[in-house]
This record gives sequence, C-alpha cells and structure tokens, in this order.
Amino acid sequence: MLMAMNQPRYLHALVAGLMIAGIASAQTTAPSPAPGAASAATTAPARRGRGGPPAPAVLLPLKPWDRPADGPAIFTEDFESGAIDDKIWTVHTTGKATVKVQQDVVAHGKNALMITYPAGSMRALAFIGAKVPEALRDHLYGRAYMFISGVPDPHSVFVLSGSAGYPAASNWLEIGGYQGHFQPSLQIQAATPDKPRGEVPLFQGTLPIGRWFCLEWELIDKPDRIVCWVDGQLEVNAPFSYARIVNPDVSKDSGLVGGFSEFNLGYRTFAPGAAIPKDINIYYDDIAIGDKPIGQLTPVPAPAAEGGHPQ
Repeated sequence: MLMAMNQPRYLHALVAGLMIAGIASAQTTAPSPAPGAASAATTAPARRGRGGPPAPAVLLPLKPWDRPADGPAIFTEDFESGAIDDKIWTVHTTGKATVKVQQDVVAHGKNALMITYPAGSMRALAFIGAKVPEALRDHLYGRAYMFISGVPDPHSVFVLSGSAGYPAASNWLEIGGYQGHFQPSLQIQAATPDKPRGEVPLFQGTLPIGRWFCLEWELIDKPDRIVCWVDGQLEVNAPFSYARIVNPDVSKDSGLVGGFSEFNLGYRTFAPGAAIPKDINIYYDDIAIGDKPIGQLTPVPAPAAEGGHPQ
C-alpha cells in the first residue's frame, strides 16, 4: 500500500529513463578531497592495461556516523495493491529488462517488486521513479528491503536520487555495487562551464547477495555524502568532493547535485553480456523515504528448504 503521511501527494510520475551510456567507463580527473572527503584518486580501481580486468577496488575507510532517532516516513510503498501505481511511479525499461509486481519472492506481505535483467543483455535497464517531496530536497533518508540474486563484477546501479532532468541532463547521488562492495557515486551529467561532466566512484562495505536485507540510506547534498546501513549496521559513509569545478566561488563538496527532485530504484549494469550467464533478479519491498531514519521491520527469515532462494 502507498501511504502519504500528513502530506499532500507529492509524488508524481517521472521518466527514470536511460542512463547516459558513457558513465561506466568515464573516470573523471581525480578530485582532491575536501577535509574528511575521499577522492577518486585513492578509491577508483586501477586498470591493468587495455582490455584487462580492473584491479581490486581500494576501499574508503569507514568512519563512524551519528544516526538520529527513527521517525515516521513521509512516503511508503509495499506493493500490496498488486500493481505499480502509475499515478505515483513511472516505469521505464530498455532492452529486455523488465519490472513487475509478483508474489513468489517477498520480504513481508504478499507482494514485492521484481527487476529482471536477462542473461546476455547489454545496456538494458529497468527502474521505477517518482518525485521527491520538497521538504527532502537537500537531505533525505530512505529504506528498502532488497534481495539480489547475484551481479557481475563491473558497476551495477540500484538506488539513486538527483536533480530534475534525469537522465539526460541531471546530477545525482547513486548507490551501486562493484566487485562485491558497495559503490556510492556522485554523477555530474548536467554540465556547466563551472562544473564539467564527470563522476566520482567510491568503494566501501560488503554488498549482500542471495538473501533479503534491509538497506537504509541517508543522502545529503549540503555537503554531499552517502551513508548506508545494512540490517542496522553502518556499511557506507562516503563524503564527496569534485575537483573538476573551475570556478573558485563554486563549492567543490556541497550542493553538487542541486537538490533531490527525483528518486529511482531498479537495476542496470555496465557489464558485457558475456559476463551475465544467467538472469539477474533484484527484488524490492517495503520502500520508504522521510526526513528521519525510518528503521527496520521484522527480519526476513531464510527459506526453510535448501535451494529455496530465488535465482
């Protein structure tokens, strides 16, 4: 069920469309970190030569992060209606990737969202997206129960939020995966003379595979940072700095996104088709966003029968 708590219905349809094709391989000139911030120079995987596999990601040290007390959500979605509400969400798919509500694999209740990225696919995607309430423009918390059947080593994308105009001309903060780790990223695609196009990928924590887990996140645009918890444990605390800014009057670590206007979740990968020998299935349930942490629901038990995990 979708609920708006003490708020008008802020969320409207958006096009969560095709991400810009060059994001996967475009590594920016490495930013110099602001105090406490990491740069791509120390965290981006080094390439081993033309056509060779990238070196293992260098993990950003995990520093403690204060979390305020949980509060009520402004918006929740558990898909118990049995369908994707097109008054709230816009579904966008490319290639053979699909998105649907199903009943076979759920965290709670009877329904959950399923994203399927078929074996052998390349540059496909499947996302649902909606507008972010104005009250959460610079700082938002979110929660989703997720099940990841398995993903290839190269960059995967799960959750992101950014400025209006995504994906053609937008900036956003992104929660993805890389080589079994989380890849929190800053993406600058709405280029200006002061702020050229580029990205800052960082690497932290362990990406859970083959089980339901509760992903909670905090996205901040002033100053820019991504924080993630998995089942209540801190896994990501990544501040961002963007050294490509050329105007000394423009901040290199704050307001880089320009405010969170749109929210998207789903899946895409930049892996070649040969690296995807079987379908990738990503499940989402019990989604919520708000101005405070939302907290966890009842833990999801593991399947009783061996081999009962979805493929």
